[in-house]
Amino acid sequence: MRVEPRFRDQIKCLVLKDRRAKALDEALSPRDRIAFNGFLVSVIAVLIAPRLGERCEIEDLAAFSDEVAAMHRRERRPVNEFVVEEVLRHIYGAPPLARTTPAPPTAVSWAGAAIVRYLNGTDLSIAADIDRILDMAVDLHQRRTRSRVD
Repeated sequence: MRVEPRFRDQIKCLVLKDRRAKALDEALSPRDRIAFNGFLVSVIAVLIAPRLGERCEIEDLAAFSDEVAAMHRRERRPVNEFVVEEVLRHIYGAPPLARTTPAPPTAVSWAGAAIVRYLNGTDLSIAADIDRILDMAVDLHQRRTRSRVD
């Protein structure tokens, strides 16, 4: 599946702390948000691999989710750590926490943005290498979505 250039731009703005990120997020239609979230998950997968590795235990995902949520609480940007963990579980193929009611798409976007902000705040190389990271995420996203269609 093709990645919209505005989705790349939104992630880049988020990482570079450009205030346009908020406007781009608010401009997403409900359908666009779902597509954006799919790409956001691919971006997080690229960013998280150096931190958590290719495989990790559910306990590691929960602990990382708690770290993300704690940082955001300190910054007065509360985020639902369960949705953060849900995003991470999806990336790692772990069973979802909520089997009956999935998280609303906006909550997934906010949780994903929280993960990106956390990783960006703890790894200064992300901002400097954002274009290459986004290229890798586009490639991963295309492979992930192609395998679902095939």
